[in-house]
Amino acid sequence: MQSATLPALLRGRARITVLAILLCALAAALTAITVSAQSPGGDGDGPVAHTGVGEPETVGQVTNLTAAAADGAVRLTWTPARNAQVHFVVYLPTADAGAGNYAGTQMVAVSGGSETVIAGLSNGTPYSFNAIGMRWNWVNYGAVWGSWDSWVNATPTAVPASADAPTPTSTPTLAPTPTPTLAPPAPGSGAGATAPTATPTATPAATATPAATVTPAATATPAATATPAATATPAATPTPAATPTPTLAPSPTPTTTRDTDSVAGDRAALVAFYKATNGANWHNNSNWLSDAPLGKWSGVTTDNSGRVIGLALHDNRLRGAIPAELGNLSNLRQLHLQRNRLTGKIPAELGKLSNLRQLHLPVNRLTGKIPVELGNLSNLRQLHLHHNRLTGKIPPELGNLSKLENLSIGLNPLTGTIPVELGNLSNLEELEILDAQLTGAIPAELGNLSRMKYLNLNRNRLTGRIPVELANLSNLEELYIGHNQQLTGEIPAELGSLAKLKKLWLHDNRLTGTIPAELGSLSRLQHLGLNDNQLTGEIPAELGNLSKLEHLYLSRGNKLTGCVPASWYDVRFNDMASLGLSPCD
Repeated sequence: MQSATLPALLRGRARITVLAILLCALAAALTAITVSAQSPGGDGDGPVAHTGVGEPETVGQVTNLTAAAADGAVRLTWTPARNAQVHFVVYLPTADAGAGNYAGTQMVAVSGGSETVIAGLSNGTPYSFNAIGMRWNWVNYGAVWGSWDSWVNATPTAVPASADAPTPTSTPTLAPTPTPTLAPPAPGSGAGATAPTATPTATPAATATPAATVTPAATATPAATATPAATATPAATPTPAATPTPTLAPSPTPTTTRDTDSVAGDRAALVAFYKATNGANWHNNSNWLSDAPLGKWSGVTTDNSGRVIGLALHDNRLRGAIPAELGNLSNLRQLHLQRNRLTGKIPAELGKLSNLRQLHLPVNRLTGKIPVELGNLSNLRQLHLHHNRLTGKIPPELGNLSKLENLSIGLNPLTGTIPVELGNLSNLEELEILDAQLTGAIPAELGNLSRMKYLNLNRNRLTGRIPVELANLSNLEELYIGHNQQLTGEIPAELGSLAKLKKLWLHDNRLTGTIPAELGSLSRLQHLGLNDNQLTGEIPAELGNLSKLEHLYLSRGNKLTGCVPASWYDVRFNDMASLGLSPCD
């Protein structure tokens, strides 16, 4: 198989169609990451969008792409590409790919997480899937693309696959050739993506064998009563991670006396959702309100008993408020409603979804407070609420989410302080509370989060010193606490022990003292932003050891003396000229 650029590969209507898909998907991705331009370390649709000033670095390859067939849908999972802000999944019927007919290629942008569900597919038709990562370069205003994974195939079937076992028995590749790469767009040109050339063949790709199904969660046992309808037991409050900080137990969400724990109950909840969010005008409402099985309704995934386990309607022109009835989808594991125009409050009833693992509601117009009942979601791994209009304090009850790996609630006009209870989230890897108007000190308890890789507290009103306890985050790769304007004291020398750190942004604060020589031990550091502070003294010679620097900002406000390591003048983005210092001999 030979790789070629899309313009060269596609002709006529096929070329126009796929390029239109690429442009639309890229526009959607840029909408999600537009806020990245605000400051170093900005974020878009999720904590995976780690954007500094410009960020010209390359994007890695998507790996471990797998496809699991379900009823009218395929669930895809992958290992994210390094430095990607958004991933694009492309798919088309395998027969079309084999014939070189790309006119029917579809593309979905996934800006958070490492999985998605492609719904609305035809049962019995083999489909081919691939994925690629992308990030936006704010210096050159162009897309930086990664590399494709190998193609995988799957055939939707009337017998759904388990959502917990995504790896099919067989995932044959489209053709046994090297994976093509996607070149970045040339300046002034259109999208520079590349796509693999499918080898024509009359033999359809092998159908992926559905993975073993999972027995649906047991329904709550009704209490002894003359009332025939069973009352569902509210979700138990999860036990917080073992740390010195106490947690607050959220108030249980009242349950209804109506029997909703059934396929019929799921259908009723979806109908209520459709009506509340202007379903008639959705971008894709295929099979909704029909007599078709729920698994054939666009965006809906069901288990082998027909219960709803996934609802993915992102970028689908939803309008209106999220109805409380969604809290009746007791088997729901994934709820993806990002990038719509949803309004109103987040229903407290979502706190009943004890099986929920992913709750994605970013880039909407939601208002009100973050419900404390979300602290009941004991199985939750990802909570994305950023880029809405949420107000009030961050509920300390979120510290109960012991399985949480990813928390993104920034770009909301929140108030108050960062709850110390967040230090209980022992599995947390990414915490983003960017541009949220938070006040008070950075809790030392955040130093308990030993799995943390990404911490972004940029653009708040935080005060006090940088906690030395942050040096305990041995897995930390990116630290953003810039543009708070009121952080004081010296830069902790202990930060020099963060061996995995790649990006350190402490800019636009009131930090004093000298630059610690210990920062010269950060051998992987690529970004260092200390500008707009009140630092003094000589630039430590040890900082000349930072051979991987790509962004370096030290001027404006600081009164540094001495000389500048000669190697720093080779750093692609720097402000050395503004320092007025000579190179070191």
